[in-house]
Amino acid sequence: MRVAVFRPEEYLSRTVDLLRSQGYDVLAVPMIGIEENDVCVRDADFTIITSQTAARIALRKNLLRGTVIAIGPKTKEALGRECLLPSKYDSKTLYEEFREIVAGKKVNLLRSDKGDPVLNNLSEVCDLEEYQLYRIVPLKGAMQKEAVREIAEGRVDAVIFSSSMIAESFMENARETNLFEKVIERLSSIVTVAIGPPTAGKLQSFGVRALIPEEYTLDGVISLLKRLQSA
Repeated sequence: MRVAVFRPEEYLSRTVDLLRSQGYDVLAVPMIGIEENDVCVRDADFTIITSQTAARIALRKNLLRGTVIAIGPKTKEALGRECLLPSKYDSKTLYEEFREIVAGKKVNLLRSDKGDPVLNNLSEVCDLEEYQLYRIVPLKGAMQKEAVREIAEGRVDAVIFSSSMIAESFMENARETNLFEKVIERLSSIVTVAIGPPTAGKLQSFGVRALIPEEYTLDGVISLLKRLQSA
């Protein structure tokens, strides 16, 4: 099975190694890039970290305050410390499960400029301050457009979308190569996987129904692919 994955450059090699170790041929192209912002944070009772990228920036710049809530195990691993985790690794679950815990407290929310707005609703119960540690920018070079062609021409068996912005950037490249309709047709006929409901919702807005793994991680995606292969 040939699998396409479009994570940022910082995470691609590790992702490729993991997929290849499971027997997959991999097409790996970054669809988004990361640009850091200059940020100073206040003291707080809790810090919410919603991505591995935010975790690495926060560690390097000493931005962690109070008890840390991480969106999932990979973010916790990047932090290298004990953290609270939601039962499902998405912003909606984090909001629902920690709303009462952070009530009345000072909470710093560290993330990108494209964060899920559901976490802003925590301001209803706590003193919430959002800090955008980095900007997500779409990549639209020759490499990205060639990846679109690979999928449009049927040379990929499965595609993994690990964020809404990655899905959006991919679709922008598809439009710019005049292959949008062909890509939508292909994604609807092969295995298209979204890591989590927000990404699935973004793909649905383009007319693509994506599968969602039980665990919103790359390991969860691999488990899903294995089950599909053995079915």
